[in-house]
Amino acid sequence: MTKRLDVCLTLLLTRGLEARILDHLLQHPVWVGPFTVSRVEGHGDPEGITSAYEQVRGRAERLRIEILMDARHVEELLQELRTVLPSPDVAWWLSPVLDSGSLA
Repeated sequence: MTKRLDVCLTLLLTRGLEARILDHLLQHPVWVGPFTVSRVEGHGDPEGITSAYEQVRGRAERLRIEILMDARHVEELLQELRTVLPSPDVAWWLSPVLDSGSLA
């Protein structure tokens, strides 16, 4: 039986949290489907830019993790992350996945 992958949970976090978040995601294969990790630059929250280098540039280096998953497990995963790693440096949003598959 294949997993139902009907939502994409996006996490946006500081790079210092990368290893801890990725380790935690890999510990929950029932909740977490396939995911990608991208290095991105964030704009829009001057108070969220902590380093002098980022303040001069006007943008913050962040990591974006996009996780395909079953909507029924999103709240479980978010609650687990809040418990294990409470941090204002992790933002998230949820998007519907209308369809997915491979070209093979």
